[in-house]
Amino acid sequence: MERVRLGVVVNGTGDGGAERMLARVLTRLRKDEFDVKVFSLNEFGTAGQQLTDAGIPVLAMELLERRANPLDIATLARELRKFQPDVVQCWMYLGNLYGGLAAKLFRRDLPVVWNIRHSTLDPGLDTRSVRWSAWLGGKLSHWVPDHIILNAEAARAVHRQAGYVADKLEVIPNGFDTSLLRPDPVARQRIREELGITNETPLVGIVGRFHRHKDHQTFVKAARVVADRLPSTHFVLVGYDQTYTSADVWSWIDAVGLRERFHLLGKFSDVAGINASLDVAACSSMTEGFPNVVGEAMSCGVPCVTTDVGECSDVVGDTGRIVPKQDPQRLGEAIVELLSLPPDARAALGQAARQRVVERYDIVKIVSRYRQMWCEYAAARRVCSQ
Repeated sequence: MERVRLGVVVNGTGDGGAERMLARVLTRLRKDEFDVKVFSLNEFGTAGQQLTDAGIPVLAMELLERRANPLDIATLARELRKFQPDVVQCWMYLGNLYGGLAAKLFRRDLPVVWNIRHSTLDPGLDTRSVRWSAWLGGKLSHWVPDHIILNAEAARAVHRQAGYVADKLEVIPNGFDTSLLRPDPVARQRIREELGITNETPLVGIVGRFHRHKDHQTFVKAARVVADRLPSTHFVLVGYDQTYTSADVWSWIDAVGLRERFHLLGKFSDVAGINASLDVAACSSMTEGFPNVVGEAMSCGVPCVTTDVGECSDVVGDTGRIVPKQDPQRLGEAIVELLSLPPDARAALGQAARQRVVERYDIVKIVSRYRQMWCEYAAARRVCSQ
């Protein structure tokens, strides 16, 4: 059997949720079935290293570091021609545009699949460039992609309204390695010792880059609500500077008088360990598609409190709490509610959260859906074993 040659075009290979999800899928493909090459329009980062370590070549083209130029499409088309893919998978808005146009420039009948990782197109939240890219994608969706994957059902109506062809839309949610992301008492103890707190200290955390969409300021204000009710609670933030910095976050923390209760860890590789150390995981985002951090925490047996954005309500179900966005009082009260449960009741919620991920979002099931789709599109020239 000849392997399916899968070309993947993505905005970049950093450590965002979309990039990590791509690496999660590609590194689990069987090498006797797939020959994969990734074309990164921007930087080579954490996800790129994961792919390289797994034997998947990554070409970092750095096209997004300069003003858009139609010649960049031709450059990418030449690279695709060298690889001779059977199908091209594009990932994120710019990856969709560049990759889709380059694929059609290379070969008009080349199957192209787009992947959208966004669920809002709100002028108050999303930049002009994001909305413009999405608008152009809607126009091109009639003839460039054969199929369009969304990672959240909440994104379907938004993109239909933006002009995307409804019949091409399919939801494949994020997936998680439940064998790695699991309850871990040893990791819980280790992380807590590093933070200088006991096993009994209530600990609430957020994993997420310091971006305005993640709305850490609302979480900090909610922490004040929690501390007023449960003064021994500690809070941990795992993330790196983006549209605001750790200095900004510390200024918000000082404004509510909780410097001694907060731990800012910056970029942190042991996400599973951090999640295992928490009593409650929080997501205070103003906009999301399907946040990886919520699924990761649930897989580790941690109940979540999250804002009602994107797919969060459907992902969490009745295993946690859903609150309005930008409402620190409601967010804080929901965290207090979970922390105030008897330990066995909170543990039962965590177990139910993990079971929900195992049943609905296990990475093996998600990879199988991608694999089947790519094999079907390549079937005219390649044969995939069933």
